[in-house]
Amino acid sequence: MDYRKLDAALGRAVGAGDADPAARDLLVLVRLTEPPSQAQLEQLRRAGVNGTAGGRTVLTGTLSRRDVETLSEQPWVRSLSLSGSRRPL
Repeated sequence: MDYRKLDAALGRAVGAGDADPAARDLLVLVRLTEPPSQAQLEQLRRAGVNGTAGGRTVLTGTLSRRDVETLSEQPWVRSLSLSGSRRPL
């Protein structure tokens, strides 16, 4: 896993020793270096990333710890962040 691509909160969540590595329970913001290719889109979809249409470079999804590890090792993924709940201003 490339921990340099994870924010501190996601690093702690992934490192939680008692969690199932296959459970999709992490809401993650994925930032890409450029709009994804078709093969990259497929990998993102399999990992549980939403909104993969339209050439976007910032996507969200509910990922497992294993998916976070896999995506963090991809050169076309710039960063991964744990997404928090939104609050009104």
